[in-house]
Amino acid sequence: MKSQIRSFLSTQSGNGSIDHIDDSASLLDAGVLDSLMMVDLVTHLESTFKIVVDDDDMVPENFDSIDSITGYLERKCPSVRTDREITG
Repeated sequence: MKSQIRSFLSTQSGNGSIDHIDDSASLLDAGVLDSLMMVDLVTHLESTFKIVVDDDDMVPENFDSIDSITGYLERKCPSVRTDREITG
């Protein structure tokens, strides 16, 4: 799951690869996410993981890092296999 999120963000980011950004680092502070990119990310997550992101869920705590996005998806859609489950 983290690799899918990272791949999407790298592809969509005007900054190119985000491989150098730690999973816990703020995507907002790193300049990877802005308001327009956030809309694209949410649309991608809804489409890819077949979820609906509620307006109340659109807070930095859920989308500020790769870790927070993954945690949100795990809570929203527990049946989705995560990278930890695949490698662990």
